[in-house]
Amino acid sequence: MARLYDRQKVVLQATDGKILLDTGVVPGSVDDFASRLRSLLPVGWFPAAPQDLEEETAPVLVAVLRGFSAVLSGIWTLLDECQQQTRLITMSGPFLDMLAADYFGAAGLTRRTSELDRDYRTRIVSSLVAQKNTRESVFNALLSITGVAPTILEPLNAADCHALASLAAPAGGGGYGYGSAGLRYGSRHGGQFFVETALGHAADAHVIYQTIEKTAASGITGWVKVSK
Repeated sequence: MARLYDRQKVVLQATDGKILLDTGVVPGSVDDFASRLRSLLPVGWFPAAPQDLEEETAPVLVAVLRGFSAVLSGIWTLLDECQQQTRLITMSGPFLDMLAADYFGAAGLTRRTSELDRDYRTRIVSSLVAQKNTRESVFNALLSITGVAPTILEPLNAADCHALASLAAPAGGGGYGYGSAGLRYGSRHGGQFFVETALGHAADAHVIYQTIEKTAASGITGWVKVSK
């Protein structure tokens, strides 16, 4: 490795007195490709590359080689960028949006306004490994796309509908009896549930319907109310 010099051509030293050495050009840079191309030229055709403080004796050759190297360096940079876009962990920009469209549909998991790549990637990963078929999974899926906690009601779930009371004693059903504002009618017929949710960040109600269909168990009917 060559030594490092300051503008007065004095060898640079660290605080402990050791000489600082040049670790070389950056791989894939214009200088890197120019050096590689020059090393491939037949010996004796052109002057050798300067060492340390030597002056360049073939400036025209260097200019020509750097012209070719600029193109190669651009290709190198493009290849490095393409390689990063092949993995979710390093993907960025519109490539993240395209991946989400491939996995979840065009409107299945869109980027929120001003959402950073880091946050969007986290939502994509969590959606890829999200649970299915349970009430909790439906709740989390809707919360993810709308940003609003939905209300889920199951007719067979006493915690949702409570018991029925009478007009004379509406509180007999835990405050959910006849005449109560929060009355929910239960049913002994399963295989269905009700969802009340705000549109939130979702593009439209159709996105919410698709999310529920993909998350809920097969054969289960979901009745959905979407408010703006």
